[in-house]
Amino acid sequence: MNFKKVISLATLTTLSLSVVSCGTARIDSNLEAGFDNSISRPVVDIASVAKKNGQIIPGEYIVKFKANSDSDTAISSVNATKVKEIGNTGMHLIKMKDTGKVSISSLQSSLKGKIDWIEQNRIMTLSYLDAKPLQENIVSLDDSFPNDPMFAKQYAHKVSNSVEGWKLSQGNSDLVVAIVDTGVDGTHPELKDKIVPGFDVYNPNTPDSAYKDPQGHGTHCAGIAAATGNNKIGVVGFAPNVKIQAVRVLDANGSGTYESVAEGIVWAGTHGAKVLSMSLGGPSSSKALDEAVALAIKNDVIVIAAMGNSGNEKPSYPAAIKGVMAVAATDSSDKRASFSQYGAHNSISAPGVNILSTFPLYDTGMPGKEYGSISGTSMSTPGVAGVAALVRSKFPALKAEEVRAKIEKSADDLGDKGWDKYYGAGRINVAGALK
Repeated sequence: MNFKKVISLATLTTLSLSVVSCGTARIDSNLEAGFDNSISRPVVDIASVAKKNGQIIPGEYIVKFKANSDSDTAISSVNATKVKEIGNTGMHLIKMKDTGKVSISSLQSSLKGKIDWIEQNRIMTLSYLDAKPLQENIVSLDDSFPNDPMFAKQYAHKVSNSVEGWKLSQGNSDLVVAIVDTGVDGTHPELKDKIVPGFDVYNPNTPDSAYKDPQGHGTHCAGIAAATGNNKIGVVGFAPNVKIQAVRVLDANGSGTYESVAEGIVWAGTHGAKVLSMSLGGPSSSKALDEAVALAIKNDVIVIAAMGNSGNEKPSYPAAIKGVMAVAATDSSDKRASFSQYGAHNSISAPGVNILSTFPLYDTGMPGKEYGSISGTSMSTPGVAGVAALVRSKFPALKAEEVRAKIEKSADDLGDKGWDKYYGAGRINVAGALK
Protein backbone atom coordinates (compact mmCIF):
# COMPACT_ATOMS: atom_id res chain seq x y z
CA MET A 1 0.00 0.00 0.00
CA ASN A 2 1.46 3.37 -0.97
CA PHE A 3 0.86 5.38 2.20
CA LYS A 4 2.69 8.47 0.94
CA LYS A 5 0.42 8.63 -2.07
CA VAL A 6 -2.68 8.27 0.08
CA ILE A 7 -1.69 11.10 2.42
CA SER A 8 -0.36 13.47 -0.23
CA LEU A 9 -3.77 14.45 -1.54
CA ALA A 10 -3.57 17.59 -3.66
CA THR A 11 -6.37 19.16 -1.73
CA LEU A 12 -8.31 17.86 1.22
CA THR A 13 -11.66 19.08 2.34
CA THR A 14 -13.02 20.63 5.45
CA LEU A 15 -16.17 18.75 6.35
CA SER A 16 -19.08 20.54 7.95
CA LEU A 17 -22.11 18.77 9.40
CA SER A 18 -25.26 20.75 9.45
CA VAL A 19 -26.87 17.57 10.64
CA VAL A 20 -26.29 15.35 9.79
CA SER A 21 -22.68 13.16 10.64
CA CYS A 22 -18.81 -8.43 10.05
CA GLY A 23 -18.93 -10.04 13.00
CA THR A 24 -21.24 -12.98 12.92
CA ALA A 25 -22.13 -13.33 16.59
CA ARG A 26 -25.43 -11.82 17.66
CA ILE A 27 -25.49 -9.32 20.54
CA ASP A 28 -28.57 -10.14 22.55
CA SER A 29 -30.30 -7.60 24.75
CA ASN A 30 -32.73 -7.90 27.61
CA LEU A 31 -33.22 -4.15 27.62
CA GLU A 32 -36.48 -2.31 27.59
CA ALA A 33 -36.94 -1.60 23.88
CA GLY A 34 -35.99 -3.86 21.00
CA PHE A 35 -36.51 -4.57 17.33
CA ASP A 36 -38.15 -7.34 15.36
CA ASN A 37 -36.01 -7.44 12.24
CA SER A 38 -38.49 -9.74 10.52
CA ILE A 39 -40.76 -6.71 10.04
CA SER A 40 -40.12 -4.81 6.84
CA ARG A 41 -39.44 -1.12 7.32
CA PRO A 42 -39.67 0.64 3.96
CA VAL A 43 -37.20 3.37 3.16
CA VAL A 44 -38.73 6.80 3.51
CA ASP A 45 -39.02 8.34 0.05
CA ILE A 46 -37.39 11.76 0.25
CA ALA A 47 -36.27 11.91 -3.38
CA SER A 48 -38.89 14.50 -4.27
CA VAL A 49 -38.01 16.73 -1.32
CA ALA A 50 -35.28 19.36 -1.54
CA LYS A 51 -32.69 17.99 0.86
CA LYS A 52 -32.29 21.09 2.98
CA ASN A 53 -31.23 20.59 6.55
CA GLY A 54 -34.23 20.73 8.88
CA GLN A 55 -36.79 20.93 6.08
CA ILE A 56 -40.20 19.42 6.81
CA ILE A 57 -41.14 16.34 4.77
CA PRO A 58 -44.73 16.96 3.59
CA GLY A 59 -47.25 14.53 5.04
CA GLU A 60 -44.82 12.67 7.32
CA TYR A 61 -45.29 12.66 11.08
CA ILE A 62 -43.66 10.95 14.03
CA VAL A 63 -46.30 9.99 16.59
CA LYS A 64 -45.98 8.67 20.14
CA PHE A 65 -49.07 6.60 20.97
CA LYS A 66 -50.28 5.98 24.48
CA ALA A 67 -49.62 2.47 25.77
CA ASN A 68 -53.31 1.46 25.72
CA SER A 69 -54.10 2.94 22.29
CA ASP A 70 -54.99 0.93 19.18
CA SER A 71 -52.41 2.59 16.96
CA ASP A 72 -53.50 0.89 13.73
CA THR A 73 -57.09 2.02 14.11
CA ALA A 74 -56.01 5.53 15.10
CA ILE A 75 -53.73 5.83 12.06
CA SER A 76 -56.51 4.68 9.74
CA SER A 77 -58.95 7.14 11.30
CA VAL A 78 -56.89 10.11 10.10
CA ASN A 79 -56.47 8.70 6.56
CA ALA A 80 -52.80 7.83 7.05
CA THR A 81 -50.62 4.76 6.63
CA LYS A 82 -48.05 3.38 9.07
CA VAL A 83 -44.58 3.48 7.53
CA LYS A 84 -42.74 1.90 10.47
CA GLU A 85 -42.49 1.54 14.22
CA ILE A 86 -39.44 2.73 16.11
CA GLY A 87 -38.56 -0.29 18.20
CA ASN A 88 -40.95 -0.96 21.05
CA THR A 89 -41.06 2.68 22.07
CA GLY A 90 -44.63 3.49 21.02
CA MET A 91 -43.25 5.87 18.40
CA HIS A 92 -44.45 5.43 14.81
CA LEU A 93 -43.70 7.11 11.52
CA ILE A 94 -46.91 7.73 9.60
CA LYS A 95 -47.62 9.23 6.18
CA MET A 96 -50.82 11.02 5.21
CA LYS A 97 -52.58 9.73 2.09
CA ASP A 98 -53.47 13.30 1.17
CA THR A 99 -50.52 15.50 2.14
CA GLY A 100 -52.09 18.78 1.03
CA LYS A 101 -55.18 18.98 3.22
CA VAL A 102 -54.05 18.33 6.76
CA SER A 103 -52.40 20.36 9.52
CA ILE A 104 -50.57 19.17 12.59
CA SER A 105 -53.12 20.96 14.80
CA SER A 106 -56.01 19.08 13.18
CA LEU A 107 -54.16 15.78 13.62
CA GLN A 108 -53.55 16.57 17.28
CA SER A 109 -57.25 17.24 17.69
CA SER A 110 -58.31 14.07 15.85
CA LEU A 111 -55.91 11.89 17.87
CA LYS A 112 -56.56 13.52 21.23
CA GLY A 113 -56.47 11.00 24.06
CA LYS A 114 -54.69 8.42 21.90
CA ILE A 115 -51.24 10.01 21.62
CA ASP A 116 -48.68 11.66 23.87
CA TRP A 117 -47.36 13.89 21.07
CA ILE A 118 -47.00 14.30 17.32
CA GLU A 119 -44.35 16.14 15.31
CA GLN A 120 -43.44 16.60 11.66
CA ASN A 121 -40.60 14.54 10.27
CA ARG A 122 -37.67 16.54 8.92
CA ILE A 123 -34.64 16.15 6.68
CA MET A 124 -31.14 15.66 8.00
CA THR A 125 -28.26 16.08 5.57
CA LEU A 126 -24.47 16.33 5.39
CA SER A 127 -22.95 19.42 3.79
CA TYR A 128 -19.41 20.34 2.83
CA LEU A 129 -17.47 23.57 2.99
CA ASP A 130 -15.38 24.57 -0.02
CA ALA A 131 -12.32 22.39 -0.53
CA LYS A 132 -9.20 23.98 0.91
CA PRO A 133 -5.59 22.83 0.85
CA LEU A 134 -4.52 21.63 4.29
CA GLN A 135 -0.98 21.41 5.57
CA GLU A 136 0.14 18.18 7.15
CA ASN A 137 0.70 18.25 10.90
CA ILE A 138 3.76 16.10 11.41
CA VAL A 139 4.71 15.76 15.06
CA SER A 140 7.79 14.33 16.71
CA LEU A 141 6.90 11.11 18.50
CA ASP A 142 8.60 7.92 19.60
CA ASP A 143 7.94 5.77 16.53
CA SER A 144 8.55 2.51 18.37
CA PHE A 145 5.00 2.54 19.78
CA PRO A 146 2.64 2.44 18.17
CA ASN A 147 4.24 1.23 14.94
CA ASP A 148 1.49 2.52 12.63
CA PRO A 149 3.36 4.36 9.85
CA MET A 150 0.99 7.36 9.72
CA PHE A 151 0.94 7.86 13.48
CA ALA A 152 3.40 10.78 13.34
CA LYS A 153 0.81 12.70 11.29
CA GLN A 154 -1.93 12.17 13.87
CA TYR A 155 -1.33 15.29 15.95
CA ALA A 156 -4.58 14.66 17.85
CA HIS A 157 -2.86 11.91 19.83
CA LYS A 158 0.10 14.15 20.65
CA VAL A 159 -1.96 16.99 22.11
CA SER A 160 -4.37 14.59 23.84
CA ASN A 161 -1.62 12.59 25.59
CA SER A 162 -2.76 9.31 24.04
CA VAL A 163 0.51 7.36 24.27
CA GLU A 164 0.68 7.81 28.04
CA GLY A 165 -2.96 6.84 28.25
CA TRP A 166 -2.45 3.66 26.24
CA LYS A 167 -0.01 2.47 28.91
CA LEU A 168 -3.04 2.31 31.18
CA SER A 169 -5.66 1.00 28.72
CA GLN A 170 -6.11 0.43 25.00
CA GLY A 171 -9.68 -0.73 25.48
CA ASN A 172 -11.36 -4.07 26.08
CA SER A 173 -12.38 -6.19 23.11
CA ASP A 174 -15.87 -6.69 24.56
CA LEU A 175 -16.58 -2.94 24.75
CA VAL A 176 -18.77 -1.74 21.86
CA VAL A 177 -18.83 1.77 20.37
CA ALA A 178 -21.78 2.51 18.08
CA ILE A 179 -21.09 4.82 15.13
CA VAL A 180 -24.49 6.28 14.18
CA ASP A 181 -23.73 7.67 10.74
CA THR A 182 -23.50 6.70 7.05
CA GLY A 183 -22.29 3.15 7.66
CA VAL A 184 -18.77 1.75 8.00
CA ASP A 185 -16.59 0.02 5.41
CA GLY A 186 -16.37 -3.41 7.03
CA THR A 187 -13.58 -4.50 4.68
CA HIS A 188 -11.09 -1.84 5.76
CA PRO A 189 -8.00 -3.51 7.26
CA GLU A 190 -8.08 -1.17 10.27
CA LEU A 191 -11.71 -2.04 11.07
CA LYS A 192 -12.63 -5.46 9.68
CA ASP A 193 -11.53 -7.47 12.73
CA LYS A 194 -13.44 -5.37 15.24
CA ILE A 195 -16.99 -5.17 13.92
CA VAL A 196 -20.09 -6.60 15.57
CA PRO A 197 -23.58 -6.94 14.05
CA GLY A 198 -24.93 -3.53 13.07
CA PHE A 199 -28.16 -2.03 11.79
CA ASP A 200 -29.18 -0.22 8.62
CA VAL A 201 -32.48 1.68 8.77
CA TYR A 202 -32.67 1.44 4.97
CA ASN A 203 -32.16 -2.34 4.91
CA PRO A 204 -33.26 -3.57 8.35
CA ASN A 205 -33.42 -7.21 7.31
CA THR A 206 -29.85 -7.21 5.96
CA PRO A 207 -27.55 -6.51 8.93
CA ASP A 208 -24.34 -6.63 6.88
CA SER A 209 -25.48 -3.66 4.78
CA ALA A 210 -24.49 -1.36 7.66
CA TYR A 211 -20.91 -2.30 6.79
CA LYS A 212 -21.10 -0.69 3.38
CA ASP A 213 -20.49 3.05 3.42
CA PRO A 214 -21.18 4.72 0.06
CA GLN A 215 -20.74 8.20 1.56
CA GLY A 216 -17.57 7.56 3.59
CA HIS A 217 -18.13 9.81 6.59
CA GLY A 218 -18.98 6.99 9.01
CA THR A 219 -15.82 5.07 8.13
CA HIS A 220 -13.72 8.14 8.92
CA CYS A 221 -15.43 8.50 12.31
CA ALA A 222 -14.99 4.79 13.07
CA GLY A 223 -11.26 5.04 12.43
CA ILE A 224 -10.89 8.04 14.75
CA ALA A 225 -12.66 6.18 17.53
CA ALA A 226 -11.11 2.76 17.19
CA ALA A 227 -8.79 2.00 14.24
CA THR A 228 -6.59 -0.95 15.16
CA GLY A 229 -3.24 0.16 16.57
CA ASN A 230 0.30 -1.16 16.52
CA ASN A 231 -0.41 -3.30 13.45
CA LYS A 232 2.23 -1.75 11.16
CA ILE A 233 -0.37 -0.21 8.85
CA GLY A 234 -2.08 3.15 8.56
CA VAL A 235 -3.34 4.97 11.64
CA VAL A 236 -4.48 4.27 15.18
CA GLY A 237 -7.76 5.18 16.87
CA PHE A 238 -8.23 6.52 20.38
CA ALA A 239 -9.49 3.14 21.64
CA PRO A 240 -7.62 0.68 19.38
CA ASN A 241 -8.83 -2.56 21.00
CA VAL A 242 -12.59 -1.97 21.27
CA LYS A 243 -15.34 -3.12 18.92
CA ILE A 244 -17.26 -1.02 16.39
CA GLN A 245 -21.01 -1.25 15.75
CA ALA A 246 -22.17 0.45 12.53
CA VAL A 247 -25.65 1.98 12.71
CA ARG A 248 -26.50 3.46 9.32
CA VAL A 249 -29.04 6.30 9.50
CA LEU A 250 -27.95 8.45 6.53
CA ASP A 251 -28.04 7.51 2.85
CA ALA A 252 -25.39 7.54 0.12
CA ASN A 253 -25.80 11.29 -0.27
CA GLY A 254 -25.43 11.90 3.45
CA SER A 255 -29.16 12.58 3.87
CA GLY A 256 -31.61 11.09 6.32
CA THR A 257 -34.45 12.17 8.57
CA TYR A 258 -35.08 12.88 12.22
CA GLU A 259 -36.97 9.59 12.33
CA SER A 260 -34.06 7.60 10.90
CA VAL A 261 -31.67 9.07 13.46
CA ALA A 262 -34.09 8.39 16.33
CA GLU A 263 -34.49 4.81 15.10
CA GLY A 264 -30.72 4.35 15.01
CA ILE A 265 -30.28 5.70 18.53
CA VAL A 266 -32.97 3.35 19.88
CA TRP A 267 -31.41 0.37 18.12
CA ALA A 268 -27.87 1.11 19.32
CA GLY A 269 -29.13 1.88 22.81
CA THR A 270 -30.72 -1.58 23.08
CA HIS A 271 -28.17 -3.75 21.27
CA GLY A 272 -25.04 -3.82 23.35
CA ALA A 273 -23.27 -0.51 22.71
CA LYS A 274 -21.83 1.19 25.81
CA VAL A 275 -20.77 4.34 23.92
CA LEU A 276 -22.81 5.99 21.16
CA SER A 277 -21.06 8.44 18.80
CA MET A 278 -23.12 10.79 16.61
CA SER A 279 -21.30 13.16 14.28
CA LEU A 280 -24.56 14.69 13.13
CA GLY A 281 -27.08 17.30 14.20
CA GLY A 282 -30.18 19.19 13.09
CA PRO A 283 -31.32 22.78 13.70
CA SER A 284 -34.55 22.08 15.58
CA SER A 285 -35.50 20.13 18.66
CA SER A 286 -37.41 16.87 18.40
CA LYS A 287 -39.44 14.81 20.84
CA ALA A 288 -38.46 11.66 18.91
CA LEU A 289 -34.78 12.40 19.40
CA ASP A 290 -35.42 13.31 23.04
CA GLU A 291 -37.10 9.97 23.75
CA ALA A 292 -34.52 7.95 21.83
CA VAL A 293 -31.65 9.59 23.73
CA ALA A 294 -33.47 9.16 27.06
CA LEU A 295 -33.88 5.43 26.37
CA ALA A 296 -30.18 5.00 25.58
CA ILE A 297 -29.18 6.91 28.71
CA LYS A 298 -31.59 4.84 30.82
CA ASN A 299 -29.74 1.77 29.53
CA ASP A 300 -26.43 3.26 30.77
CA VAL A 301 -25.13 4.21 27.33
CA ILE A 302 -22.96 7.32 27.19
CA VAL A 303 -24.35 9.39 24.31
CA ILE A 304 -21.92 11.74 22.54
CA ALA A 305 -22.79 14.18 19.72
CA ALA A 306 -21.19 16.92 17.64
CA MET A 307 -21.83 20.58 18.53
CA GLY A 308 -22.05 21.47 14.82
CA ASN A 309 -20.02 23.45 12.31
CA SER A 310 -21.86 26.73 11.77
CA GLY A 311 -19.45 28.70 13.97
CA ASN A 312 -22.26 30.28 16.00
CA GLU A 313 -24.15 29.82 19.26
CA LYS A 314 -27.23 28.20 17.75
CA PRO A 315 -27.95 24.80 19.32
CA SER A 316 -27.76 21.63 17.27
CA TYR A 317 -29.71 18.48 18.09
CA PRO A 318 -29.11 15.88 19.49
CA ALA A 319 -26.04 17.65 20.98
CA ALA A 320 -28.28 20.09 22.88
CA ILE A 321 -30.51 17.35 24.35
CA LYS A 322 -30.27 16.90 28.12
CA GLY A 323 -27.80 14.18 29.05
CA VAL A 324 -25.88 14.21 25.77
CA MET A 325 -22.14 14.88 25.89
CA ALA A 326 -21.74 17.67 23.32
CA VAL A 327 -18.34 18.04 21.64
CA ALA A 328 -16.63 21.13 20.20
CA ALA A 329 -13.53 21.19 17.96
CA THR A 330 -9.97 22.45 18.50
CA ASP A 331 -6.95 22.61 16.18
CA SER A 332 -3.31 21.48 16.47
CA SER A 333 -2.49 24.64 18.47
CA ASP A 334 -5.26 23.99 20.99
CA LYS A 335 -7.30 26.89 19.65
CA ARG A 336 -11.03 26.72 19.02
CA ALA A 337 -11.80 25.75 15.42
CA SER A 338 -13.47 28.72 13.72
CA PHE A 339 -16.33 26.53 12.46
CA SER A 340 -17.09 24.99 15.86
CA GLN A 341 -20.46 25.90 17.38
CA TYR A 342 -20.55 26.86 21.04
CA GLY A 343 -23.03 27.32 23.84
CA ALA A 344 -24.19 26.51 27.34
CA HIS A 345 -24.56 22.80 26.57
CA ASN A 346 -20.92 22.35 25.47
CA SER A 347 -19.36 19.51 27.46
CA ILE A 348 -15.85 19.00 26.11
CA SER A 349 -13.50 19.74 23.20
CA ALA A 350 -11.31 17.49 21.07
CA PRO A 351 -9.10 17.90 18.01
CA GLY A 352 -11.24 18.35 14.91
CA VAL A 353 -9.14 20.20 12.31
CA ASN A 354 -7.31 18.20 9.62
CA ILE A 355 -7.87 14.84 11.32
CA LEU A 356 -6.25 11.86 9.62
CA SER A 357 -8.27 8.65 9.64
CA THR A 358 -9.71 5.85 7.56
CA PHE A 359 -11.68 6.25 4.33
CA PRO A 360 -13.51 3.41 2.53
CA LEU A 361 -11.41 1.39 0.11
CA TYR A 362 -13.68 2.49 -2.75
CA ASP A 363 -14.79 5.83 -4.17
CA THR A 364 -17.23 7.75 -1.94
CA GLY A 365 -18.00 11.33 -0.97
CA MET A 366 -14.64 11.53 0.77
CA PRO A 367 -11.58 13.18 -0.85
CA GLY A 368 -9.70 9.93 -1.41
CA LYS A 369 -9.60 6.25 -0.54
CA GLU A 370 -8.10 4.22 2.33
CA TYR A 371 -6.85 7.20 4.41
CA GLY A 372 -7.15 10.97 4.43
CA SER A 373 -7.87 14.09 6.46
CA ILE A 374 -11.05 16.12 6.90
CA SER A 375 -12.25 18.58 9.54
CA GLY A 376 -15.32 19.21 11.66
CA THR A 377 -16.87 18.65 15.07
CA SER A 378 -17.69 15.38 13.32
CA MET A 379 -14.06 14.41 13.83
CA SER A 380 -13.90 15.62 17.44
CA THR A 381 -16.89 13.52 18.49
CA PRO A 382 -15.53 10.00 17.81
CA GLY A 383 -12.30 11.07 19.53
CA VAL A 384 -14.28 11.68 22.72
CA ALA A 385 -16.17 8.42 22.11
CA GLY A 386 -12.83 6.61 21.98
CA VAL A 387 -11.76 8.14 25.28
CA ALA A 388 -15.10 7.18 26.84
CA ALA A 389 -14.56 3.61 25.63
CA LEU A 390 -11.12 3.54 27.28
CA VAL A 391 -12.54 4.82 30.57
CA ARG A 392 -15.39 2.29 30.49
CA SER A 393 -12.86 -0.46 29.73
CA LYS A 394 -10.55 0.43 32.63
CA PHE A 395 -13.32 1.30 35.10
CA PRO A 396 -16.23 -1.00 34.14
CA ALA A 397 -18.16 -0.26 37.35
CA LEU A 398 -18.58 3.41 36.45
CA LYS A 399 -21.98 4.55 35.23
CA ALA A 400 -22.28 6.67 32.10
CA GLU A 401 -22.60 9.95 34.02
CA GLU A 402 -19.48 9.05 36.05
CA VAL A 403 -17.54 8.37 32.85
CA ARG A 404 -18.55 11.77 31.54
CA ALA A 405 -17.51 13.46 34.79
CA LYS A 406 -14.12 11.73 34.70
CA ILE A 407 -13.43 12.91 31.14
CA GLU A 408 -14.52 16.47 31.91
CA LYS A 409 -12.57 16.75 35.17
CA SER A 410 -9.36 15.46 33.58
CA ALA A 411 -9.53 17.71 30.50
CA ASP A 412 -6.85 20.35 29.87
CA ASP A 413 -8.45 23.71 30.56
CA LEU A 414 -8.48 26.05 27.55
CA GLY A 415 -9.91 29.53 27.09
CA ASP A 416 -11.36 31.17 30.21
CA LYS A 417 -10.47 29.49 33.47
CA GLY A 418 -12.83 26.61 34.20
CA TRP A 419 -15.79 25.72 32.02
CA ASP A 420 -16.64 28.09 29.17
CA LYS A 421 -19.04 27.96 26.25
CA TYR A 422 -16.32 27.68 23.59
CA TYR A 423 -14.26 24.78 24.99
CA GLY A 424 -16.59 23.27 27.57
CA ALA A 425 -14.48 21.68 30.31
CA GLY A 426 -11.43 21.79 28.05
CA ARG A 427 -9.66 19.55 25.56
CA ILE A 428 -9.60 15.79 26.24
CA ASN A 429 -6.58 14.30 27.98
CA VAL A 430 -6.46 10.53 27.49
CA ALA A 431 -3.92 9.75 30.21
CA GLY A 432 -5.65 12.07 32.66
CA ALA A 433 -9.00 10.37 32.12
CA LEU A 434 -7.47 6.96 32.83
CA LYS A 435 -5.63 7.83 36.04
